[in-house]
Amino acid sequence: MKRIFLIVLLVIPSLSFCQSNDWLTSLDAAKRLALVQDKMVLMIWEEAAFLPLPVTLKDDNGKQVFIDDLFENQILINLLRDYFILVKVNEQEYEALFQAIKNKRSTTYINKFNDDSIKILDVNGIIVNSNKEPYREFLNITKFIIKYDINTSFIKAELTSYRNQQNFETTLSLASKYIELAIFTIESARQDIITLSDIYLDEAQNHLLNDTIENKLSVIRKIELLKIKQQLILNRPRKVLRQLKRIDDIKADAANEELVAFLYVTAYRILKDEDNAASWRSKISLINLKKSNQIISNSN
Repeated sequence: MKRIFLIVLLVIPSLSFCQSNDWLTSLDAAKRLALVQDKMVLMIWEEAAFLPLPVTLKDDNGKQVFIDDLFENQILINLLRDYFILVKVNEQEYEALFQAIKNKRSTTYINKFNDDSIKILDVNGIIVNSNKEPYREFLNITKFIIKYDINTSFIKAELTSYRNQQNFETTLSLASKYIELAIFTIESARQDIITLSDIYLDEAQNHLLNDTIENKLSVIRKIELLKIKQQLILNRPRKVLRQLKRIDDIKADAANEELVAFLYVTAYRILKDEDNAASWRSKISLINLKKSNQIISNSN
């Protein structure tokens, strides 16, 4: 992370910068570039960029600095470009983009899509910050960058496979990888990444209706367990244990044995119940044990 605070030394005398042509105007081009550069996309509706967006940030002394309009400040725009792929989308593209998500997304998501606020998208154009209300006052640009500066190299293979072919396997794999990414994401962004993973899990379930999948019962169970894993990452171990105990014949599910063990071990360890965790520990790999350790560290 670059030193965001130092930018204030240059910001104050630069408030009269005019809008430049540094923003991309093609969403498809922005998504492709984001995949190459392992970044998220920062999108704004083109007409919304003509409205002032007041922001704040802190200088090196911790003093809050107020900027009347982000879009009129070229230095701040250049700063954002270091962390995101910037794109302004013309309103004429609205209808086609809306039809692609109509009846597929939650009301909260649709509201975020429709409003004039900044949207953070993944490389497939899915809104990451859909849980958030439009900014009513000043946007804290420092916190915003720290929160959504998410390096996606960890999931690049899954993102690439999904872009090349969208089917049950690639969608489920990407959803699962996003859940793992949330383990290593800053706490303030964790819920957003989990919500994003849930969109892909729902899409994977839709593929089950049309794709030819062997052992469907096992993969349906896997989706159920991944949703429980989401709760684990959000530090809800008691809920995890309740949900696991409601699943019939879970101990006989050989295909998902390690995932089940991972959930039990981690939930019990968060609750400091080492006796119950011990009976499951031998069933998880060293790699998953390290992930378990990270989740436990996040919960403290």
